[in-house]
Amino acid sequence: MKRREVIAASLGVAVASLPRTLYAQSLQQFRAAATPIEGDALLPLAQSQGYFARAGIALDVETLSSGEAIAAAIVGGDIIIGSMNMMSLAVAHQNGVDMKIISGGPMYESGHGGSQLMVKKESTINSGSALSGKTLAVNVLRGAAQISSEAWIDKHGGDSKSIQWIEMPFSAMQAALEAGRIDAAEITQPYATTALTTCRSIGSPNDGIATRFLNGAYVASGSWISAHPDAARKIKSALIACAHWYNTDPGASVQAVATLTKQDPAVVAKSVRTLFGEDVTPALVQPVIDAGAKYGILKRGFPATEIIAQI
Repeated sequence: MKRREVIAASLGVAVASLPRTLYAQSLQQFRAAATPIEGDALLPLAQSQGYFARAGIALDVETLSSGEAIAAAIVGGDIIIGSMNMMSLAVAHQNGVDMKIISGGPMYESGHGGSQLMVKKESTINSGSALSGKTLAVNVLRGAAQISSEAWIDKHGGDSKSIQWIEMPFSAMQAALEAGRIDAAEITQPYATTALTTCRSIGSPNDGIATRFLNGAYVASGSWISAHPDAARKIKSALIACAHWYNTDPGASVQAVATLTKQDPAVVAKSVRTLFGEDVTPALVQPVIDAGAKYGILKRGFPATEIIAQI
């Protein structure tokens, strides 16, 4: 068993004008990881578009299946930075894992779209109250998607405690809805756009948490940040620059995102694209911590400043 697997169990651009080898040797070399969804695309995009190289950093970005696997790889020293959703980071912090936010990841803004609470088109479910006692799928049990769905259901007259929650990959949710194996699902983009052929949205579950907040972040261990502040600042500046490019010209990244998520580029182009945070403030992080404490994912709340790196 790999070291990262053991730890996971315990945690619950190339530049054509220079010769490639010589150019690589002039950069600080590090390893990173992200999951294969658009919301985690900033690391591979910052690498492929040259933002890290221009900052003097070379990142070898690999794909891992979950935030928990990424956390294990960071703690085990296999990688130095990775993407995590904010709820998983909060849980890890409360369990004593030393990880801090270097830069913002996907950001939710009410009205922009993003993840959708979906039912099949023929369903009679139209509200939170109608979901009481039903079966609802999320990608990870007791994770960020479930918490946002619980908060949305309670806010709209339902009883989240009566829901039967099941875990399912985003890619399987549309078929499960069509077959009637589940009554509803929280589906992220671009899968939510694809599902509109046979399903419909009844709401944006993230509104149950707040109208604007960071859903995820790019994190590293606090000890690594303390030992490598200059490299951490370079990585942060590259990610912020890439986020600004992506937010202001999302069409330019269609093919890269389609390759990462194994989606048709035409579907990606038509989908509601991810917004990435260009700043990290306590106000953008605290709503997730508060929701985690309210719904029992966290033992108690804590100040968001505890997980934001001061670099």
